[in-house]
Amino acid sequence: MIEIILVGTFHYPGRFDVFSHDVQNQIDGFTNILASFHPNKIAVEFPYSMQNELDELYAKSNKYSFAKNVVYGNVERYGSIVPFKSVNEIVQVGFRLGQKLNLDKIYGIDEDIELSDELADKITPYMDMDSFFEKMRMMTEQAKDLKGLYSILNSDTCIAVDHSVYLDMNKINLGKYEGSQLVLQWYERNLKIFSNLQNICEKGDKVLVLIGSAHLKILKELITASSEMNLCEGI
Repeated sequence: MIEIILVGTFHYPGRFDVFSHDVQNQIDGFTNILASFHPNKIAVEFPYSMQNELDELYAKSNKYSFAKNVVYGNVERYGSIVPFKSVNEIVQVGFRLGQKLNLDKIYGIDEDIELSDELADKITPYMDMDSFFEKMRMMTEQAKDLKGLYSILNSDTCIAVDHSVYLDMNKINLGKYEGSQLVLQWYERNLKIFSNLQNICEKGDKVLVLIGSAHLKILKELITASSEMNLCEGI
């Protein structure tokens, strides 16, 4: 059996001053908690097809670089070349945790599928996005620190609200099921992420998956339904 620890994250920096002494201590403490699960593999939201690039980036990281706003290199994301900086959750949590556990590599399981801007523009006027963002804001603002925010993001209540926006999209039909088309792209991305996760796993692995919290609802269902995987209780 393969054990999976699923950790939903926000995308850094969010509302945090990542390189402040206090936040660095909070991230360090949070990764200590994750290290207590003793995963032998860590999977992050980085393209599966760019594992070689991720290996190079991880090799450049060390505990001294986490507290500095450094550029590890340039990567291609969604058709554009962008700098890969230390101010993101892949580095701050994924790389830091990998270093603590003395892991040789970090695994990318993401799939670069962008939701259609054209479809989004068509359906957005028919959605109450303000209400959705207000619900998320009210929940996440209850967090007093970084660990508290992670606890909220990984709660059943927050996961349900986060996923509800896609169900609201799905009902919008302007003649060609535009909402369903957009949600189909979202599900395709998550199915491919799950496929990538399946392909990095071997029997007996304990894999910690660090991924944007919006993915949690679908990935939890897929992992739970898998005959090869066991979803462990996370944070």
